[in-house]
Amino acid sequence: MIITCPQCGFSRAVAENRLAGKSVVAICPKCACRFRFSAQKGVGEILPPKGWKRIEEPVSEEAPKNEANSPEEEEDIRQVAAEAYRKEAERFANEKGEDNTDTEEESEYIEVNPWDTAPRDGGWLWSFSQVVLRVMFAAPGFFAGLDPHARQVRALAFYLVICVFQTIVEKMWGGMLQNALVSSNTTDPELQKIIELMASQSDLALNLLIRSGVLLFQLYVFSFLMFLVYRIVAREKATFSLVFQIMAYSAAPSLLCVVPAIGSIVGTFWGIACLAVGCKAAMNLDWARTLLGFLPLVFVFAPILLQTLTLLQSAT
Repeated sequence: MIITCPQCGFSRAVAENRLAGKSVVAICPKCACRFRFSAQKGVGEILPPKGWKRIEEPVSEEAPKNEANSPEEEEDIRQVAAEAYRKEAERFANEKGEDNTDTEEESEYIEVNPWDTAPRDGGWLWSFSQVVLRVMFAAPGFFAGLDPHARQVRALAFYLVICVFQTIVEKMWGGMLQNALVSSNTTDPELQKIIELMASQSDLALNLLIRSGVLLFQLYVFSFLMFLVYRIVAREKATFSLVFQIMAYSAAPSLLCVVPAIGSIVGTFWGIACLAVGCKAAMNLDWARTLLGFLPLVFVFAPILLQTLTLLQSAT
């Protein structure tokens, strides 16, 4: 669902389920305009800034009250309102992030990404699970609502949680496989090498450190390479922060590693699909320009894929 500010025309996507059956007072993050909104009726009336009231001039008994304001009076009212909204926008920018004290429910366009507002608008676990579900099952709406100039800290933290979880789960499955191989008392030299290799990687803390470092390096390098391409094909829309957020949140399907054998494979391809959909939705591109951004990844992984296929052929 797209909400458009009636004052300045700024638009942002929001998750429909956050508005089900509710009427809220939305605040435009660009001009601080306050207006009513509901999923059923759409944008309603524009509300004055907090604490601002129009002062009515007393009407003289001799002068009859006009039914309608003159064009000059209407222009004055618009100027006063515009000035009030300008001041409110400055106050809103300075006080952004503080809790509202109004009894009426307000929202800065109802955040699509609850991880950005955790734990204020929900617990960390709830926010994390909501982002995972939205990335995997409602990717276009989630990525379309990302802030192109947001700080990268929250996205980085989300990605680190995924890395740690994936490392622990894969270590668990590896330990179970190692125990199974040891208990089989096999004399196959190839299997013995596999057991020795797995035993040498038994330090979980060291694994977490090395794997997290490698994945973080990979995240920044790939984000930068994709950003360079998108700066060419979509210069006015691409920012490094936006590309970085898309790549970090697209790692959500990696949690499927909890499923043995096929979980990691499915999660990898699902993550690539989320990355493509995310780039298209966040920068409002067509598929041709979206896929151009993947050229650096193709150039990096193509030699690795060819080498893997060569090794498989030689082994058979």
